Amino acid sequence: MKSQFLSFIVGLIVGMGAIISFNMLIKPKKQSLEILPFPYYRVLFEDDNVRIIDHKLNPGETEPMHYHPPMYVYFLENADVVVSGPDGEKNSESLKKWQGSVFPALTHSIQNVGKTSLHSILIELK
Repeated sequence: MKSQFLSFIVGLIVGMGAIISFNMLIKPKKQSLEILPFPYYRVLFEDDNVRIIDHKLNPGETEPMHYHPPMYVYFLENADVVVSGPDGEKNSESLKKWQGSVFPALTHSIQNVGKTSLHSILIELK
């Protein structure tokens, strides 16, 4: 009975070690996220898996170029913006209140060209 228990414990330890080693090999290390431009972004919650952010950009404001990992964005107000990429390409967008969108990792800058504040909640995946 003792030998079966000892074999079980040794097997458990070896198995857990193998799983941890395998995860370390295939899973990329977590990267620290960029500090987002103040005062436009405010971190509401952050743990090892996600960062939840309150984002506000008033009419006429332009935030500097910055990076986001993959994320979900939920818009709390209608807003007209121009989104600029690192290559200088610009896209005009009309964002709709209560609309949600999934975005891949991206580097961008946003200019609020409308008459209302851009207000959104971002859920970034780490």
